[in-house]
Amino acid sequence: MAENFGEKNGFHSDEEDEERSQRPVNIEADVREMERRKRVENIMNSKIFREELERVVGDKMRDSDGEFGLSALIKDAMKPSIGGGLAATTITSSSAVIPINDIRGLDSMIYAKGEKQLRCKLAAVYRLIHLQGWAQGISNHVTARISQDTEHFLLNPYGLHYSEMTASSLVKVNMQGELVEEGTTNFGVHQDNFALHSAIHAARPDVKCIIHLRTQNVVAVSAMKCGLIPVCQEACLIGDCSYHTYKPAMNSSQEAKDELAKDLGPSNKVMFLRNYGVVCCGRTVEEAWYMAYHTILAVDTQLKMLPYGLDNLVPIEEAVRANVYELAQGGGGGVNHGTKKEWGVGELEFEALMRKLDNMGYRTGYQYAEPLVKKDPPKQVSDVEVPPTVSNLSYLLEDDELCKDGGLRTLLTQLLRSNKKSSWVNNSHSMFEAGGDAKK
Repeated sequence: MAENFGEKNGFHSDEEDEERSQRPVNIEADVREMERRKRVENIMNSKIFREELERVVGDKMRDSDGEFGLSALIKDAMKPSIGGGLAATTITSSSAVIPINDIRGLDSMIYAKGEKQLRCKLAAVYRLIHLQGWAQGISNHVTARISQDTEHFLLNPYGLHYSEMTASSLVKVNMQGELVEEGTTNFGVHQDNFALHSAIHAARPDVKCIIHLRTQNVVAVSAMKCGLIPVCQEACLIGDCSYHTYKPAMNSSQEAKDELAKDLGPSNKVMFLRNYGVVCCGRTVEEAWYMAYHTILAVDTQLKMLPYGLDNLVPIEEAVRANVYELAQGGGGGVNHGTKKEWGVGELEFEALMRKLDNMGYRTGYQYAEPLVKKDPPKQVSDVEVPPTVSNLSYLLEDDELCKDGGLRTLLTQLLRSNKKSSWVNNSHSMFEAGGDAKK
């Protein structure tokens, strides 16, 4: 009777096993595919699955802005979410993120010493400005001085969006805005816009990086007669501010350049351009970003207070402002504990932002001064090792819960004493037994 059944109690017969072994490979693959499709069909026909899918699609249709269907649902799941500043930014784009450091291998040999790292930093600043929502398309510039010997500068090619900026796409110009080295794009230089930066670089050799921002709030404060009022800590961190009535024809007017240099002064690093935004300067790229970031925060804070009236604002005292600024100029927020590196202004904050960009997949190419993983202090090497029996028994005597019984404490004490009697101390000429004579 058993021979009439191909399978019994879950076991295949010998005939069926032999038939399986003789089955071609392609037929075996087709059978597996049929089984997989059957499982998928069972899931799709499941009532619970259909109800859950309908609920998700229904919620999406109610919350959508006019786009319906499965394509809109997939698009929403894959699009990047940028808003509310860098802290609220999450990048989940369907396309790959354009890396900041796109200089690889032998390509880095064409740049001067330190230029590749400077390019990576400057391109990262452009990306940060875009992620913070401060960019205005292709307008404005962030410039960096390569060296004072050649007086060459890096800036964005006019026509490239801030979100597309990479280390190799930056162009190199001289003080007059003439192209020295083109980047990897077909775009050139907007010399009239660069004239503002060249005038500051020429007047202030200590300035290495300049950031020009023109957000709505910045322009609003630059147009106010009172200017920036020191009503918050961020206003103290940037120090004294300068003000200048900007003239667009600066490229052809040496008088306008001299007037701008005079208004900026010999030491100020933030200057509001009346009705035209603000320029933030720094001795390093990190310091320029530090100044720009806190300027934006100070401007936003002031505009939030304006509805209550200027008469109700209480400015911070001059002595307190000077103290806060001096403390912040020490670098690392005035605190350098925990690491041996003496941080410059904005370096600690900038390094944290580079880690954030790297974690988001931007590949900044930044060389970190201090690794994130804690380093264990080096252990002192000793030629004399402590006997393990001594070290193991001593801590037991200190445990009151374990040794509260008098008999156990007495036993451990006797064992510890016996170990001490047999302990040896190494000597270069002889070995001394504890409490005994030298053994030659």
